[in-house]
Amino acid sequence: MDSNVKTTSEERKGIKEESVLSERLAFTGRIAASIAHEIRNPLTNVSMSVKQLKEAFSEGSPWAKHIEIIIRNTERINFLITELLNCARPPKLNIQPHDINGILESTLDSIKSKITSHQVEIRKDYGSGFPVISVDREQMTRAFSNLMINALDAMPEGGVMTIATGTEGHYFVVKIEDTGTGIGEEDIIRIFDPFFSTKASGIGLGLSMTYGTIVSHGGTISVESQQETGTLFTISLPMN
Repeated sequence: MDSNVKTTSEERKGIKEESVLSERLAFTGRIAASIAHEIRNPLTNVSMSVKQLKEAFSEGSPWAKHIEIIIRNTERINFLITELLNCARPPKLNIQPHDINGILESTLDSIKSKITSHQVEIRKDYGSGFPVISVDREQMTRAFSNLMINALDAMPEGGVMTIATGTEGHYFVVKIEDTGTGIGEEDIIRIFDPFFSTKASGIGLGLSMTYGTIVSHGGTISVESQQETGTLFTISLPMN
């Protein structure tokens, strides 16, 4: 087969997959917008009422612990609604020139305690390419943090996380790789789907949010993985 024809076919397949995933996120956004109002209004009333109950009962009351449980769970529900909305409808970006290597460093610093507790070795391979590009620092930090925390969770008994950066054509590329448990072939095709998670306690919005952030910057994100070997996420961000 002619190599140009093969490349075109692969590009079309990639575009179709991107389109399908974007449609899923857009659908999630419509659902999120419709349910947020319906849930948050009664949730606010419940939250206000239970806080008034808390003031009426002393710390030693047998009802105090039940009230605390209600408060924690209403706060949890509100958090989930906020996460869903952020995932489906990312906030307006505050685009400014930033050093991507610097953002990666500050992100690593923010999860230092988790790195230590998992006994994970961090290896850095920052390329010589110009690392200053226009991004929303807060959103990009969150995207990198999601990927790094996933990598750490995949290595509960230790391992190596490698952060590499460089330029490829008109793109600045960030690679985050771990030596963890990997992702099964049946799961990897759904990895960016909203509410899909391979973690027992996962919400399944972190990677969807990360995908939305990268795409909103005009970039792409891909994943390669082998079970019991590790996972590699590759982020490409336009330099112009």
